[in-house]
Amino acid sequence: MALQTPSMAEVAELTGSIENLVPLTAGQYTTGSLILMVSYGAHFAFILYFLMVSQQLAPRYRLVPIMSALVMASAGLSLMREFSLWEASYAFDGAMYAPMADGNTFTNAFRYGNWTITVPILLTQLPIAFALARPELHKRSLRMIIPGVLMIWTGLYGQFGETGDWSRLNIWGVISTVFFVWLIVEVRGVITAGIANSPAEIAAWPKNIWWYFLATWGLYPIAYALPQLGFTGDIVVGRQLLFSIADISTKLVFGIILSRYVLRRSALEGYAPAAEALDTTGAASKIASKRGD
Repeated sequence: MALQTPSMAEVAELTGSIENLVPLTAGQYTTGSLILMVSYGAHFAFILYFLMVSQQLAPRYRLVPIMSALVMASAGLSLMREFSLWEASYAFDGAMYAPMADGNTFTNAFRYGNWTITVPILLTQLPIAFALARPELHKRSLRMIIPGVLMIWTGLYGQFGETGDWSRLNIWGVISTVFFVWLIVEVRGVITAGIANSPAEIAAWPKNIWWYFLATWGLYPIAYALPQLGFTGDIVVGRQLLFSIADISTKLVFGIILSRYVLRRSALEGYAPAAEALDTTGAASKIASKRGD
């Protein structure tokens, strides 16, 4: 009995990504390319920034921007891979950019793989920045990492239903959201400890980081559910835009915020290079020079 060769539409559905079902206009294809290119370029561009910032911090806080540099490298490589898949998966047929060019398929799974690496690093940065004691740091980090990774893996399994298996997409989306709520509870505990452990001058920073965390991490569930609005080019491009805004916000901008926080903390704790970096009058540099720092 001869085996039936699946049609291109069946293969596209099996890949679990709506990008393989939807043709794009020239504008949509170009916009998607630009979104992915800017995303990986932005992450790569800030690797050096975070490494240089680490030199201005008190030794106990230097790991925070160094971890951000690792996140930038990992995310940049993942997004560059997504960009190359995007370029290879579409071909212009004279009217539209057709998906699955030469049998190549697109997938967002590489994003999930990258999140598995970067989310634990991002979460561990918080208790380090808030100078929690080592036993507390380890305990709090582990309690955030477990729901964070489970949230990612259950979301990955569910997203393969986005080509029409809405029960799979939504059931596993709800399961992933349960882990997200668990993660939020654990992050709130770290934020509360951070407020209590911060100098009075910067005690508002952990509070602001908390609201920033909720606003930016909340973009991912929206992008996850977006295919249910329809298999159109606008949805395909819009989701790539949402994913990329979320990635830049939760990794790059988050890293800058934490780096600025520990810079101020280092200065308040009397670390001269941090004070010099924050000084706009030149007074700190003069004092440091006299001391021979």
